[in-house]
Amino acid sequence: MGSIGKSIQAFDHITLWVSNALQASAWFCVRFGFEPYAYRGLETGSRDVVSHVIKQNKIFYVFQSPLLPDNQEFGQHICRHGDGVKDIAFTVDNIENVIAQARAKGGKIVKDIWMESDEYGSVKMATIQTYGDTTHTLI
Repeated sequence: MGSIGKSIQAFDHITLWVSNALQASAWFCVRFGFEPYAYRGLETGSRDVVSHVIKQNKIFYVFQSPLLPDNQEFGQHICRHGDGVKDIAFTVDNIENVIAQARAKGGKIVKDIWMESDEYGSVKMATIQTYGDTTHTLI
């Protein structure tokens, strides 16, 4: 593999955009043995998107649905593809290097490096475009 491949440490999670995140995540829990892991929605201050995270061992799925009926980005994606994968995330060892290499090779950077922080710590992320409407988030 090239030097970008050496920077990828592990698969992190898959994000699915679905019409009903609660129902989809519950179905995976009942049918495939996943367990609820985390939640973001109105109760946690998210006004636009609800997220249900489920896990099984080291596998994490994030099911997301729009909370507002006029969310065009979600609506167009779900109309075009139905419920399905929007993003595949990977843990990388040097996000700055990976993004620089992607940019140098003509990759489309959807969202440049940003940082998320809470009381448990901070994490850097960036999102690149892959095939079609699917993206890869680097963590």
